Amino acid sequence: MKVSVVIPVFNNEATIGAALESVLAQRFDQPFEVIVVNDGSTDGTRAVLEKFGDRIRLIDQQNAGVAPARNAGIGAATGKFIALLDGDDTWTEDKLAKTVPVLENNAACVAVFSNAAIVESGRGGVQQKYVEAGWTHSPTLDEMFKPPSWPILPSSVVVRRETMIAIGGFPEEFTAADYGCEDTFAFLLMREHGEIIFVPEDLVRYRMPQWEVKLTKRRSTLNIDSDRKSRGLIEDPQRYFRANVIFARLMRDRFGVRGRALAGYVLDGAAHELVMMGMMSMHEGDREYARRCYLSSIRYRPLNLKTYARLAWAAMPASVAQAVSAMLSASLLRSLSGPPFLEERPR
Repeated sequence: MKVSVVIPVFNNEATIGAALESVLAQRFDQPFEVIVVNDGSTDGTRAVLEKFGDRIRLIDQQNAGVAPARNAGIGAATGKFIALLDGDDTWTEDKLAKTVPVLENNAACVAVFSNAAIVESGRGGVQQKYVEAGWTHSPTLDEMFKPPSWPILPSSVVVRRETMIAIGGFPEEFTAADYGCEDTFAFLLMREHGEIIFVPEDLVRYRMPQWEVKLTKRRSTLNIDSDRKSRGLIEDPQRYFRANVIFARLMRDRFGVRGRALAGYVLDGAAHELVMMGMMSMHEGDREYARRCYLSSIRYRPLNLKTYARLAWAAMPASVAQAVSAMLSASLLRSLSGPPFLEERPR
């Protein structure tokens, strides 16, 4: 078998059908297998998968997270190359035809990735490509160590199976309750073993969730038991960003000084999103939870004076804050009371 397509799924009932159809429609003249790892889905995902019958290999497992799910698929794969796809993205018909030959014709290349078209964005369609100008080339290892993380979309990657085995797969310290970062670390390990070549064409349609959806995904993977359960919140907001902390530790342990800058950037990202959570909580009238978010953010980014101002505002009695609000400009009031401007951090 030349290629094994590995697709982890968790509650992707609405999108996995289209993802699989895009794989099965590949115009590729070599045999490939499709392995889907159902990571403990609780919606109708499995019923959708069953409709594809023997066109796919289905692995069921208890919910363990995307890293263990990908590793389970890689472990069952028989192909020389592993093509990754997430359950909410799709490929163009020539995805394999334009990426696999790159690996076949370049012995020093361990992985290939392409650009992607963003089909849904929380920024009103401002960004149309996943890999923007300035990043559209094959990265050196030194470039990948510089913040922010190099824009490699998992759904665009085809990697040698021997390379995945050599790096130990995706780090399983990232569990079902951890969101993001596991792929970034794995790509760095891949790059240590050889070149990662960039194909500048849009071969993937990436379903970029809005920031609120990302937060909902974080919440949905956590066991919640509190008086805020109806709002999907846990008492310690730092728990949402455990993946950032794991990544920072792995970077420092594995790469030492070289990994510090990217580790710091990822922790800075946690601080940024905690502020956004705080502003959302303020907008919802939950001043106590906003204070928890701001305090957690300060632990990661203690020199951000705006966070202290927001913390002070959240600590102010609601009646006093209401009286003071009349004296503030609309922009300043929004900055203190939310909702947040739902924008990604700039690269």
